[in-house]
Amino acid sequence: MASKKFNKIVFVLSILLVFPMIGCKKNSTAPQVDSLTRPVIWLNTFEMTFSGFKSGGQPKPQTLNIKNNGIDTLKYDISCDVDWLEVEPSSGSSSGKANVHEVVVKKAHLDARKEPYTTTIKVTDPNSYNNPQEVKVSFTVSSEPPPKIGVSPKNLSFSAQKGGSNPPAQTIEITNTGDGTLEYKIESDAGWLNVSPNKGTSQTKPKTHTVSISVGSLTIGTHNGTLTISDPSATNNPQTVAVSLDITKEPPPEIWTNASRIEFNATEGGANPPAAKLQVKNSGGGTLKYTIDWDGAWMSVNPTSGSSGGNVNSHTVSVTSSGKSAGTYNGMITIKDPNASNSPYNVNVKLVVTAPIGNNRIGIGCNPSSATPGTTVSIPISISGNHNAINTFGLRLNFDANMFQFLSVSKGNLTGNWAAVAGNETSPGVVTVGGFAGSGTTISVGSSGSIAVVTLRVTGASYPNGQQSQLNISNYTDGIAGMSPEPANTTFTLQK
Repeated sequence: MASKKFNKIVFVLSILLVFPMIGCKKNSTAPQVDSLTRPVIWLNTFEMTFSGFKSGGQPKPQTLNIKNNGIDTLKYDISCDVDWLEVEPSSGSSSGKANVHEVVVKKAHLDARKEPYTTTIKVTDPNSYNNPQEVKVSFTVSSEPPPKIGVSPKNLSFSAQKGGSNPPAQTIEITNTGDGTLEYKIESDAGWLNVSPNKGTSQTKPKTHTVSISVGSLTIGTHNGTLTISDPSATNNPQTVAVSLDITKEPPPEIWTNASRIEFNATEGGANPPAAKLQVKNSGGGTLKYTIDWDGAWMSVNPTSGSSGGNVNSHTVSVTSSGKSAGTYNGMITIKDPNASNSPYNVNVKLVVTAPIGNNRIGIGCNPSSATPGTTVSIPISISGNHNAINTFGLRLNFDANMFQFLSVSKGNLTGNWAAVAGNETSPGVVTVGGFAGSGTTISVGSSGSIAVVTLRVTGASYPNGQQSQLNISNYTDGIAGMSPEPANTTFTLQK
């Protein structure tokens, strides 16, 4: 500490030797003691230069370092005579350590001009040897800097089909990557190439523009266009975006209908069902030119042809159910265009004719209905107007075991090609009968005929002449469940 104080004394003495002492008497040989301890203002610079643009941000602040380079304590104030310059903090004290002050330019309301704005920063301490000290400051406000065009992306690619729809739009972004304000316009050199909006402004934020294509009557192949973004004030004016459009071959027509299956329902002996609408259109490219055929004489389509570039055509499908017995009838409508990608196109048609209400009956008979002992008797089991298709059935035949002997069960005229129709006597006078179609023909709705025939032999030796015996059916299962018995019984008369 003593060494530091000694060095400062030496520095002050050197100043006194060079410059006459103020307040000293002539012929004096030594300074006053308090003169040796006075502070000295030390600055790191005596000149500062700032520059900036009228529309840009504030210039970067600079630093002014101040310290006492003498003895005692430096207590100073900082001042300047303009409102566009500030020094923070504006005062300080130092016993030797440097203080840092920030010099800030505030350029609001200043106009650009060639000559700089100037002022002086004053650092004052009345007790210092070198009071005051000054820093010259200059600030030049230049004209606004030029903008620069930034565009992304620089290339766009589109593809479409000849005669098809326009491809989805894409976007570009334009940004001012320079200074000031970018005021630009966008121009296209191709009639099929469009941009919206076609002008804009940007300072720092990007602006989005939509680029769209109008295919129109363009030919197959690759078409090239250019978008030009221009602002005469920009340093890189103009900039371009390359656009390519690839037109491929027109897609083929494609057959579309509103239904792949049409179903009609009618009652046996009743009126024809209402007509149905079949709609046809082209869901592909080009023009669909089609004809319509069908394979059932009981149906028809009107009109029998049409064309479509995308529009919907309506056709009337009619069926004739009169004269048809109860059952299901299947047919097909065929739509053809040799140029269509999915030709021929088939639409299935189904006509269901149901038996009139009141049928759906099952019953039995006896042939012969009277006979002598030893005679073979057939008991047919028949149906009439079934409401449901039948491919399996089961039932029970009950008879007097003292009047008859069970022989066999055989197929009826409706089950002649069935896989099996059989029966067995499960107890005296009870025969269980059943059958299944297998690969045979299912009994269609509204059919009439026998499904099985039970054969019995007349015994009845203990009964007198004219004895009557009842036979009946019961326990209907599977396809004949729910059918009404009519009649459920039949009567046999013994003759002797």
